[in-house]
Amino acid sequence: MDIQELSKSTDDQVFAKTGQHLDSLQKSILESVLQRQNFQKIAVNNGYSYDHVKKEGAKLWKLLSEVFQEDIKQGNVRSLLENKAGSTIYSFLNYPQINSNNISNSHINICRENSQSLEDIEKRSRHPQTENQSPIVDLTTAPELNYNYGRNSEISTLKEWILENKTKLITIYGLSGIGKTALTLKLISEINTQFDYIIYRSLEHLPKLINLKDELKQFFSQSQSTPLPEVIDYFRSSRCLVIIDDLENIFKTGNLAGQYLTDYKDYCKFFQQIATLSHQSCLILISWENPGEIETLEKENKHTRVLQLQGLGEEAKEILRQKDLQDEERWD
Repeated sequence: MDIQELSKSTDDQVFAKTGQHLDSLQKSILESVLQRQNFQKIAVNNGYSYDHVKKEGAKLWKLLSEVFQEDIKQGNVRSLLENKAGSTIYSFLNYPQINSNNISNSHINICRENSQSLEDIEKRSRHPQTENQSPIVDLTTAPELNYNYGRNSEISTLKEWILENKTKLITIYGLSGIGKTALTLKLISEINTQFDYIIYRSLEHLPKLINLKDELKQFFSQSQSTPLPEVIDYFRSSRCLVIIDDLENIFKTGNLAGQYLTDYKDYCKFFQQIATLSHQSCLILISWENPGEIETLEKENKHTRVLQLQGLGEEAKEILRQKDLQDEERWD
């Protein structure tokens, strides 16, 4: 049984027993552990701290142990769940909402090959994320979120722009190390259920735009029956959140801020298309500098926003506390 089938079977059993589905983080932890990933990698991929994921993992094993009446742990979860899912009798008897009077009208099918109804398949072909389905997330190249302090006002602003105003292009800029990427990862952890796809990529190694687009299309197409020709087509057909970090690497040094290197000027046109064309997705740019054309777009286009990130202020003391810095009275 593959990972997705095992995850779905487990979620079905949890729902049958508790009346609630696994949430997005629980599903991600389960599927990642089934793929032999550790909590450190799971934390990075989902934009949470290691301690938070470890705590949620412990809660998940307790929940599954109660549902399956077995002592389920990280080390034995796959073998136990496969044994349970492989038993047709067990699967059937643990659906208390199903009886002989309503089996014919249920979308649950004991046969694995037909585990989804035609209605469900049609819905997913039109829109990858349906109710209770986790987004497809790739944060493998994102840095670890070490600190989760403050930035509440910035998070609220970004949520308003993305979820309420449907902003298409957001630039977050500020000094190196001030917390731009950490802010974005914290934001992802709070809004991930609103998207079908979430992907983080850095321009640290100066990828050409054509190569970045190919990478994005490959990521988006993994759950599509027919690949689409352009990135903007995926932005229209699904709700996508793309984060492009280290934008300053494709700018000229020693010039006015935000001027592109000769071989990377096509990025400018790409960003303008994202801001001005019709779609339902969002692109977040992270940079030391604010590109000149973004300033112009923000003035002319309501779907473009810029956030200049300042220091943490008083909330920065939480970092010092975590580092066990002494003499708190001298911190100011």
